[in-house]
Amino acid sequence: MKKLMGLSFATLTWLTGNPALALKLSYFAEASLPANLNFNGTRVGGLSGMVYSEGSLFVVTDDRGKFAAPRFYQFEFKISKKEVFIKPRKLLSLKEIPGSSRKLPSLDLEGMTRMSNGNFLFSSEGNNNSKPRQMPQIFEVTAAGKGASTVPIANLFLPETIGQQKKGIQNNGGFEGLSIDSASNTLWAAAELPLVQDRSASGSSQWVRFIKYTQDLKKMNWNESAQFAYRIEDLVADQNGTEIFRGVSEILALSQNSLLVLERGVKIFGKGVYDLAVDLYLVDFSAAPKVQNLPMLAGAKLTASRKNHVLNFAQDLKKSRGEKKVQNFEALAWGPPLPDGRKTLLVLSDNNFLKNDVTELLVFTVEEESK
Repeated sequence: MKKLMGLSFATLTWLTGNPALALKLSYFAEASLPANLNFNGTRVGGLSGMVYSEGSLFVVTDDRGKFAAPRFYQFEFKISKKEVFIKPRKLLSLKEIPGSSRKLPSLDLEGMTRMSNGNFLFSSEGNNNSKPRQMPQIFEVTAAGKGASTVPIANLFLPETIGQQKKGIQNNGGFEGLSIDSASNTLWAAAELPLVQDRSASGSSQWVRFIKYTQDLKKMNWNESAQFAYRIEDLVADQNGTEIFRGVSEILALSQNSLLVLERGVKIFGKGVYDLAVDLYLVDFSAAPKVQNLPMLAGAKLTASRKNHVLNFAQDLKKSRGEKKVQNFEALAWGPPLPDGRKTLLVLSDNNFLKNDVTELLVFTVEEESK
């Protein structure tokens, strides 16, 4: 395991009404997993969503069945002084998917969060390349991996089962982000890319939809309460390369209306040479207009939500991590508090099962102050 020590790098203040809240993030430490790690007969990789709960780190893989069946892992996880310890402890297989006539339909598991009753929620991007197309899903399973319930997804997110696609999520561009704010019983789901009908022909001003759900505490089910439009940053071309792709790779709820949003882009430097651009933003939807009644975002006059830049992984971490390559960061989670009471934020990368890419877990301290 690799461990590095870090320094404070960023302070952000945003308004969620009164009072203002100052959020200070400081790089703390990190650990990495070997690319060829195997556990209980499965390849550990493609880690795309995580949640820290009850002293363990639960992590889901986006393996579509190439290396093993749909699954998630329970990791031993400890932060001791400036060192991070992470090790697979238990393999948890998804035994069934609620609401499916097939026991295990095609899944591309990307988002993960945990409910107050101990059950897990997962999001799957589905598979638009299959015939018929496999739909995106958000569903609940027990801690043992047994299906419990489904979360409704509005029809405009669902592609046609067969034939030409004119609506719904783009292939491999579905629900990458999933997060719960337990204090308000709010669930957020975020698409990685614009829906087919929402795409901008110009290539700029790309908007993706975030879904906000509220929980019926009597029935313990989730109902859509709103959709919001989130504007992805425009592609950048500069001396550091040409960005050809950018989307939302993860979200993490701070409150009923505010989220941390992780954007990930791909930069090309030359033939076959690329690098990753990863940025973290703080977004407040409390004053943003709802868009669930808009069948298309393309061409619509939209008001952007309040969005503040928190961290550029390539530039802002150089003092702490040197010239280390930015990995494919796809997962966010609140970690355990430190002995001095500071909160921690965890950021995890997906190595795509590639031998030259690294699964890295970065740990940041988080301090909040009312101004």
